[in-house]
Amino acid sequence: MTNEQLNSLVRETLLVEELAQRVVVKLLARMKQALVVYTGSNISAGEALEAMSRLRADGYTFRVLLSQSAAGLLDVEAIRAALEPEELWIGTPGDTPEALTKQYDTIIVPATTVRTAAHVAACMADTPAAAVILDGLMRGKDVILATDGCCPDHRERARRGFRMAEPLKQTLRGNLETLRAYGARLTSADRLDQAVKRAMAARFPMGGNTGKQASTQQQAVNTIRLKGHVIGGQQLAGCPSGSTVWVEPHALITQLAADDARRRGITIRKET
Repeated sequence: MTNEQLNSLVRETLLVEELAQRVVVKLLARMKQALVVYTGSNISAGEALEAMSRLRADGYTFRVLLSQSAAGLLDVEAIRAALEPEELWIGTPGDTPEALTKQYDTIIVPATTVRTAAHVAACMADTPAAAVILDGLMRGKDVILATDGCCPDHRERARRGFRMAEPLKQTLRGNLETLRAYGARLTSADRLDQAVKRAMAARFPMGGNTGKQASTQQQAVNTIRLKGHVIGGQQLAGCPSGSTVWVEPHALITQLAADDARRRGITIRKET
């Protein structure tokens, strides 16, 4: 091979590497675009915004839809400042729900209300927010729902004076199980960013991981650590089925959490 041929080969190789790098950059940018839907709950609003801010710091970009009730309860300007969305709509989005969900692989709901959970579970697309969520599930998109605002077992409900009868709680829990069965990823507000990243890792696995390396990566995705002296159903709601959950050595596991773990194949282990 002559020097000229060698130099030509080097130039071609560098060009291929540059093009490949550009493709990777564009793919990563696409992966980190999300449609965010806020409905009217302010339970754990601060934790949810902190989690969303962590995603923004990690390079995620957003378009945001707030329902009218969400705009009345939440600090819209704080959301705008933290997320720096490309667009932010209140009440009605600038496109149809179907057109929006076609553009995104990830739909994040930082505040899910009892009403929205019930309507989506019943396949009722009677509000823009419910329509976006339901259409995302129908298209097989990653729909990540923070359940603090709609979980009947969340500790904040008791603090606010709610005293629900057990049959009502069972109905609300049933809505969450239905959403999970539809393909929604349920999580708590403080772990919202982790749930989004797990969803992205599952949808866009990085190449080159085979055998033991791939197994180790999958194990890391399905291993979760929960903090707190009491682990209830609400904390466990955001853990994927089949995962391993590590808790503090003296943590108390409520009966509801234990039953949910058995039903969904979740292993709970105590750290030593």
